[in-house]
Amino acid sequence: MMNTRQRGRGSKYTDDFKRQLVGESRGYGVSVPIVSKRHGVPTNQIYAWRGDERFQPDGSAIDAFTPVEVADEPDAPAPPRSVILPAPRIEITLENGRRLSVSDGVDARFVLELARGLAA
Repeated sequence: MMNTRQRGRGSKYTDDFKRQLVGESRGYGVSVPIVSKRHGVPTNQIYAWRGDERFQPDGSAIDAFTPVEVADEPDAPAPPRSVILPAPRIEITLENGRRLSVSDGVDARFVLELARGLAA
């Protein structure tokens, strides 16, 4: 990590460093918290820089548009028709702090007896 602060009263980060962090925070698969941790800069500061048009990596305003062309891919595989979801679960936290996790289809009487035993 480079020392990008200027020393003395009212010290602040350089404009180039701010642009660098704003650019990093807008990268694919990157978030402001990741950039914040990497460079030791508070997340709220990076969000403020992202909202300031002076610190946009290419100097353009945030509300500028980028042309995009969307085209169908004829050979693209079809999305799966069914997705296997995990079985529904219910989690019960007892008064003593113990947790009971129950999946769908479990007998209610069994759950009640188990909860009573764990609460004792």
